[in-house]
Amino acid sequence: MKEQTSEEYSLIEGGLFRKVQMKLGVQNHQGALAIAGICLAWIPLVIITFLDGTLYEGVSLPFLKDIAFHARLLIALPVLIIIRNVIDIKTTAVIHYMTNSLLEGEARQKMIEKTLPWMRKLACGSFTEAVLLLIVVGSVMGLVQSGAYGGLQEDATSWKFLGMPEQNMMSLAGKWAFFISVPFFQFLLLQWIWRYIVWMMLLFRFSKAGLKLLPTHADRSGGLSILIFAQRSFSFVFVAGSLVITGQLLVYIMSSHEAIMMIQGVVIGYIILSIVVLVLPLLFFIGRLVKVKQKGLLHLSQLGAEMSGRFEQDWLSSKPFDQRVEERIVDPSMAYDYASMFDTLQQLRVIPVTARDLISIGVTVALPFIPILFVYFSAAEVFQKIIGLLL
Repeated sequence: MKEQTSEEYSLIEGGLFRKVQMKLGVQNHQGALAIAGICLAWIPLVIITFLDGTLYEGVSLPFLKDIAFHARLLIALPVLIIIRNVIDIKTTAVIHYMTNSLLEGEARQKMIEKTLPWMRKLACGSFTEAVLLLIVVGSVMGLVQSGAYGGLQEDATSWKFLGMPEQNMMSLAGKWAFFISVPFFQFLLLQWIWRYIVWMMLLFRFSKAGLKLLPTHADRSGGLSILIFAQRSFSFVFVAGSLVITGQLLVYIMSSHEAIMMIQGVVIGYIILSIVVLVLPLLFFIGRLVKVKQKGLLHLSQLGAEMSGRFEQDWLSSKPFDQRVEERIVDPSMAYDYASMFDTLQQLRVIPVTARDLISIGVTVALPFIPILFVYFSAAEVFQKIIGLLL
């Protein structure tokens, strides 16, 4: 079997858009691509609304005051572009480790030659991208035909529409937003959601591939603790969602401070949902880890019985102490090492995640919601509450 390159272990290497980036030589310049995304989705709106006179005045909701829209296109959209390299590096490293360290023989060959190429094609192939694009276009056309976009104007004038609310006529800026900017963001978000679904499918395949888990591995997860690296990287997809939700909630809270209880429920619910979704694929390995732990404890118990019997026979005898040390029939350090190994195995986690990992993911997803605190409370009140909790 030929030696595999790092690209062949990548799950998200491929697709039409990736090929275009490679031809242009910008495939590894995510910062430049993020700027290009802003130039496509946001900058034209600045120009159009400036010419329309709705950039910062002229309507009830001018463009620069549309916080929710800016959170989506100016912050969340670049995040969805920038995170590609981070996720690719982490998932590639995990796949390489799982394939070469925990699989052997035919299982490894099947994973490399069949499963990984199929999953990569499913995650980011040209056909997949075309289907996702059709879904986005279809949703936009459906909203247009149903008149949903007109209903967005409500009772106030907006940079997205012309004239009074009852006219429901989209401005040029509104058309650019609804037919280019928002679909572009939706495509990126849908693409990452689908890639994560494929990643979960791949982890399920690994869980059924006969992994050679190590019951006494120092990570106390049979060698699977590395999975959390990939899950943490995918948490940035949920961070993009946090940014979008924060923009929407800031609009609600600025219009009505009475909505704080609803906002609190949304924030907590989203954080919990994100943690659950990220931990979910780790549950695939419960069965294997339970069996490994039980089998390891059984083997160590048998070894311990033999070792303890030999130890008592040789060290609790009537032989002089110096003679027992010189003969070194049983080394006392072996008993100590065995006890340490047995303790490690007893602490083996049947779900390869720690409380620290869960807290880390929760904090990461929660960070974009911090501005809400400073809008609802003054900075002094926020710091006072933090100090009160610490003390």
